Amino acid sequence: MRCWPKVLRRFERRVQALQQAGEIPDPREARITRLKAENAKLRERLAKSEQMIDELADFRTRALARLAPQHEEIVRLRDAAAEASRVNRLPAPRTTVIGPCS
Repeated sequence: MRCWPKVLRRFERRVQALQQAGEIPDPREARITRLKAENAKLRERLAKSEQMIDELADFRTRALARLAPQHEEIVRLRDAAAEASRVNRLPAPRTTVIGPCS
């Protein structure tokens, strides 16, 4: 049982020597580096998402600006057609099917 502290100290010295030589990265430093890289990627994705949201909001605004006058024109034309006595309504389409052609 007394040899464990001695073995542990030797192991710790070897790990420390390898870390100082740069062969074994410090796990804490490696984790910090990995988390910083992941954070940078997430910030980039967030910026792209925000840009896309802004572009889509602009597109929606432009589309609504175009649709509103078109809708007003359709309503005006329908009202004008309803007031004109010369406009005849077309009959509703036939719903019955005539037998197959043979």
